[in-house]
Amino acid sequence: MPRNEYKFQPALPHPITWSVGQNKYDTEGDWPSQLGLKIPAESITPFCNYLMSLLDDPDKVVDGTVWNYEQQKEIEVKVVWVNGKGKEGQYGSFGNINPQKTEAQRQAQDVRNFPQTSEEIPF
Repeated sequence: MPRNEYKFQPALPHPITWSVGQNKYDTEGDWPSQLGLKIPAESITPFCNYLMSLLDDPDKVVDGTVWNYEQQKEIEVKVVWVNGKGKEGQYGSFGNINPQKTEAQRQAQDVRNFPQTSEEIPF
């Protein structure tokens, strides 16, 4: 698609904002930073739908590692990535997560927006 025809279709009605700052609950110095997410209430269900749409796309599900606290080691699991943009500020890093609709979400929207051709009740 040529660049001038690109139209961003956000998956969420309002973006999620994030920030990284000092972890005021870390008294030992093990975890000095804390990530915070501010998710608008109106965006919670669409964000869940976006995550489920990623899970339904085999190209978006990849191998990754996470920490298993019971085993005290990294283990390999299937993951999806959600990326955001950010920058450094006076109080730490901050930014937003504003994902684009997945192809499945766009197709579902097209089906919902398809005009009815008949006024008859289907039952």
